[in-house]
Amino acid sequence: MSAFRILAPAKLFSPWLLDALRASLGSEISVEAYAREEESRNLVASGSFDLAALPDTTLFSLCRANLLLPLASALSAPLPAEPQFLHHYFDPANQYAWPFGFTLLAIGGQGAAAEVPSHWKELADGRIPFRPPSSPLFSRFLFAALAHGFPPLPGSLGGQAAPAATPQGENARIEVDFVQQLEARGAGPGWIVRIPAEGSWIRLFHWVIPRGCANPKLAGTALPEMFRPSNLGRYASEALLAVTTREARQAVPTALLHNPNVYPAESLLDRSVFARVDWLPSSPAAG
Repeated sequence: MSAFRILAPAKLFSPWLLDALRASLGSEISVEAYAREEESRNLVASGSFDLAALPDTTLFSLCRANLLLPLASALSAPLPAEPQFLHHYFDPANQYAWPFGFTLLAIGGQGAAAEVPSHWKELADGRIPFRPPSSPLFSRFLFAALAHGFPPLPGSLGGQAAPAATPQGENARIEVDFVQQLEARGAGPGWIVRIPAEGSWIRLFHWVIPRGCANPKLAGTALPEMFRPSNLGRYASEALLAVTTREARQAVPTALLHNPNVYPAESLLDRSVFARVDWLPSSPAAG
């Protein structure tokens, strides 16, 4: 029997999670990690995987290209999630993708609290050098917001491209990236991470079944294991993602659950938006 093949972001799978899935599925499992979203889309399109963990920005194009299987074809019962994470533009009925974790774009920096910007507009006039997100897609949305205000409207994105990296930006003390990355990097004293109070961009990760899945029935067995509260709370926390179900929060370490960057206030989450790839004039080279 061939191995059950999983595609996932780097650092999402720990040995304990592989062991739990092997025991549940009674099958060998192979995991391939990806670093960039564009790479993940190409790998899903290759037809080489049975299950994949993907961010929202990849789902619109994959659904349109018919590269995902309906979840109902493999599942015997619905998966859990809070309503606010369901029914979004890229898969309105959650027919093909189910959310499990999220993170927000934020501003991070070393120094005194007053030296780290609290609002996106503080980065708009060029007086504060900063390193933009490594993703060209999110850089594009960020610079549209800096030029036109947050959140950017569809018309502001037509001619907006992320600027080329500059030595000043590469060496900047301030950087913009997802909380997931900024919290992982900021272990030392004086490292500050802030989500602007006006809101931010959310990256919402989902489990999907690629159309190239060799065994949808086995994928349907794996998915409830990935959403088992004790499993979801643990692997999402290890990846510094916030979970999408209240039950899984019981398995989240207290310090992480009380970190307002990882688990932002509901009011801040309500003001946050998706990077709407359907607003772009052409398919973005997301990363």
